[in-house]
Amino acid sequence: MLSSILRKEVRDAEGREVGHLEDLAFDLSATPPVATDLAVHLEWTDRVGEILLPRPVEDIVLLLPWSELESVQEEALYLHHAHPDFEVVSCEGKTLARRDLLNKQIVDEEGNRLQRVDAVILRREGILLFLEGLQVGMGWFPAGKRVQKLVSRLRKRYRRTGEINIIPYEAILRVDDESIVIGVRS
Repeated sequence: MLSSILRKEVRDAEGREVGHLEDLAFDLSATPPVATDLAVHLEWTDRVGEILLPRPVEDIVLLLPWSELESVQEEALYLHHAHPDFEVVSCEGKTLARRDLLNKQIVDEEGNRLQRVDAVILRREGILLFLEGLQVGMGWFPAGKRVQKLVSRLRKRYRRTGEINIIPYEAILRVDDESIVIGVRS
């Protein structure tokens, strides 16, 4: 689950604690969607990469490319470089799991509201993280047979019939500002 990795300690190449994991960016066009960037909430810092800040800040979140990640250990995430020599990227156009998926309204293609996302399900393979699906509450079926049929079709289509409260990543058609649209891909 996303919640099990959020707030995990982040250490630089010299083993110093530099902050904690705030969020993960995913490429939703990949099959399965793979994490592409780490949003790291830095502790006090006076630099961002080579840029000297006017004053030290205590509340800054930087997006680092996945290539900056050296390893994922039980106690912490370890980075390739020493602070502050991190490559920093923009979050423009990126889908962040905590910001854009967690607690977001799920709707079908016609805009019918289903439920909010309770948890983001991840799968780890070595150093890579993949988006497996979105967990919703157990009583998430709204009234109406049409919507129940849609959900049943999605589970059968993506071979996830045993996962009662999981929307498989394959069913995510797009992530809008206000909602996550699900349906059967053509």
